[in-house]
Amino acid sequence: MKTAVTDRTLSYMKFDTEHTTPEALNAYTKAVLACGADYIELTSDAASAMGLEDFSEKYILRIKNAFDCGFCTANRFAYALVRFSAAGLIDRLPEDQPVILEINADEYSAQAMILYLHRFTFIRRISAVRLTGLFGDDIADLVKWCRTNLFLPVDICPLNTMMTGSSDALAAQAAGANMITLSFGRGYYYTSLEQYIISLHITQRSSLKNEVIKAICIASFVFTDIFGVIPAGLARMIETDGEITAAVYDTETGVMYRPYRSSARPAPGPQESMLDRKIKSIGLEHEIETAIIDMLKKVNFSFYKEITKRNIID
Repeated sequence: MKTAVTDRTLSYMKFDTEHTTPEALNAYTKAVLACGADYIELTSDAASAMGLEDFSEKYILRIKNAFDCGFCTANRFAYALVRFSAAGLIDRLPEDQPVILEINADEYSAQAMILYLHRFTFIRRISAVRLTGLFGDDIADLVKWCRTNLFLPVDICPLNTMMTGSSDALAAQAAGANMITLSFGRGYYYTSLEQYIISLHITQRSSLKNEVIKAICIASFVFTDIFGVIPAGLARMIETDGEITAAVYDTETGVMYRPYRSSARPAPGPQESMLDRKIKSIGLEHEIETAIIDMLKKVNFSFYKEITKRNIID
């Protein structure tokens, strides 16, 4: 049984709808689907900005309020996704609209939450259950337990706050989860879709097809254009030169800002330190340069560091 993959990036990352064209959004979703995703999760704002006529095959609408319910009535989606805390909105959706119920859970609370579901009448409207959280080493047992006690397809959305998202996603896939939900370009909180795809091929000892590699590249470029930040996977490959501000994570938008400065790859062999280059820029004779560098290193390293920050002219 194939494990379906959902990309949820467009359902929580904000972008400027006035300056983002439908062509860019559709290019992004097309590239992510070509990477290996089966579904794209959207907000009603993102869906409106895309300007598509048919969302029924590959798109999941994230329901947040009554307006979203109305949008789902006017446009049929492959699934409507509703959080457990907003389950009262399910009755406002069309009867024939498949629904995914999202539960925030982990390896300790997931089973209790699933058993708790059977107390509610809205469970008859549920087509699948998504579990979002940290699942630990027992994810295979959890998927097996869900098959026995849930009687509904299970969607695993592993968080990456402990840097275990990819391994949890691979474990869920290996255990036969019906679906896993990831996020292209994200390295924190949600799990990277592209990292999962690459890791899956490594564990299966198979090569990425050229069209998949091309799709990851295209998705990365369009992602940067839409959201104004670099995909996490691409940011790790960028060479930096000198001190740089640490990445800043915005908890409200889910965006991690990564200031960067590209640089050429250094030549092989011993490299000069910043201080060496600064002292030599003064134009002293070689013996004097060496003596000054040795003296500064031995006498006062803090002064040595201050020298590197000054632009010596005289």
